[in-house]
Amino acid sequence: MDLRLQLFFICASFFTFFFIIGRIQKSTLNIEDAIIWILWAILLLIFSLFPGIPELISSILGFQSMSNFLFSLFIFFLYILLFYQSFKISKLREQHKDLIQQLSIKEYEEKLRNKKDEK
Repeated sequence: MDLRLQLFFICASFFTFFFIIGRIQKSTLNIEDAIIWILWAILLLIFSLFPGIPELISSILGFQSMSNFLFSLFIFFLYILLFYQSFKISKLREQHKDLIQQLSIKEYEEKLRNKKDEK
């Protein structure tokens, strides 16, 4: 791995790590959402400090070059992140639907109570 690429990955991993920690401290990012980004920053740091690891993995998996392996790894990471976000969105939609139903039931019961009080 080229020294400039190593330095870039080291800087990117530290930037990601400190950015995520800052977002956690400002309460704009949940810890459970930040864990995957912190793990990603650590993996990026390991790959940049020990370039033999991605070279070995790429040769074992049959990639023609390490850059192809790294691009594939980045795409896979984004794919996993997209799946995780889709899962969370589905969960939030269900919670939203349940809250709307509960609110509608309470409003209906309140209207019934008001009608009974008027009589």
